[in-house]
Amino acid sequence: MPRPKLKERQIEVFRTVMATGSLTAAAQQLGVSQPSLSMTIRRFEDELQTKLFERIGGRLVPTEEAKLIFVEVDRVYGQFDRLSDAIHAIARGDSSVFRFGTTPSIGMRLVPKALKKLRDDHPARVFYCDFLPQKDIQDYLLFGQGSCVTSIAPAEDPNLDCTVIASGGLHVVVPKDHRLARRDVIAPGDLDGEVLISYGPDTTHGRYIDATYARAGAERKTHVFIHFVETALSFVSEDIGIAILDPFSVLDCERFGLVAIPLENSVEVPAYLYWSKFRPRPKATDELAAALTEIARQNGMRLAG
Repeated sequence: MPRPKLKERQIEVFRTVMATGSLTAAAQQLGVSQPSLSMTIRRFEDELQTKLFERIGGRLVPTEEAKLIFVEVDRVYGQFDRLSDAIHAIARGDSSVFRFGTTPSIGMRLVPKALKKLRDDHPARVFYCDFLPQKDIQDYLLFGQGSCVTSIAPAEDPNLDCTVIASGGLHVVVPKDHRLARRDVIAPGDLDGEVLISYGPDTTHGRYIDATYARAGAERKTHVFIHFVETALSFVSEDIGIAILDPFSVLDCERFGLVAIPLENSVEVPAYLYWSKFRPRPKATDELAAALTEIARQNGMRLAG
């Protein structure tokens, strides 16, 4: 005859009685009456055909068989607890690998601050952050190389979805002892006579800058052409000239002896978060968006919506 299959409730009751050492305490912990608990234990003993507890001197004393059974029950419950923790960790994304991309403007300052927050919240998660040129955003997402990409560049692709994290105006970056360093705002005309470190007109930065100059009826004259934010900051640090950068690149530039002053009547520069329409969006992407939004809010930027 096959042995009857033990019920999970019987094992749970047995484990609780063993752990508390008392029917009264076990009944309170499980939220049932003591008679009901006693009946469950008796049925458990009947199915096992083994005595599990004895009353000795008014105390409930487990038998040797009960002690051996408890060792096995506790071991299995420990494994189940670890399984439960692992399942919850996967659902939260804590034990996963999160790979995402960024273009340099947002990747220089905003992404590191957001990543610090995500690391604090999810210390077991493994992160990959890929720095990308703008032209690689579509392929990176459509071929599943990463979950999302942050950028200041608009990506006109019907296969991508996006959200705007925050936005802000352009800033003029100068050395802290520069004649313009104490200004509250700088107009394009105020930069006449300065060596301008800037981008070509066919770049994302260049288009934002030229649109702002056009508003002021001015014409941009670039003396040192660059491609990357870090190059602009390095050249300004060496007192080669001044630069005009997006609001995300100039965060904490004071650490490098630089000052960032808003450019008057600037166009809005958005921070985009892109992902593929054809792939599931992991929870970590939403968490990155929330972290980026929080950092942007802390730094006084305009939030989407």
